Amino acid sequence: MYLSDVFKSLGDPNRLRILSLIAKKELCVCMIAEVLGVSQPSVSKHLNRLRYSNIIKCRKISQWCFYSLNDVFQARCEELLNFILKEWENSDQYQNDLNKLNYLQKTYSCCQQLLIESKPDDK
Repeated sequence: MYLSDVFKSLGDPNRLRILSLIAKKELCVCMIAEVLGVSQPSVSKHLNRLRYSNIIKCRKISQWCFYSLNDVFQARCEELLNFILKEWENSDQYQNDLNKLNYLQKTYSCCQQLLIESKPDDK
């Protein structure tokens, strides 16, 4: 993990939004796209950038991909992650995203049943 790659990856507002959501809970692309209000291909590009920097990891169940924080990133960059999340939590955008995520988790079916039924291998 190169710190310059981490900072480049986190230099985009949408990737910061994704990071803040994934830090709360493992999520699929469709759920992230709904919360951010952007297309799934756009979200996938952001997720690939975060994966390239080893900030997040992917777990596949059937055709669905679920994203969560990379354990190595959490361990090595814990203070940076805590700082980012603390700063981001004070923003209106974060509160809006979190409210929308909570609503979608209650009403949006997509692949959430797969996530509930499966147990992560590495958690």
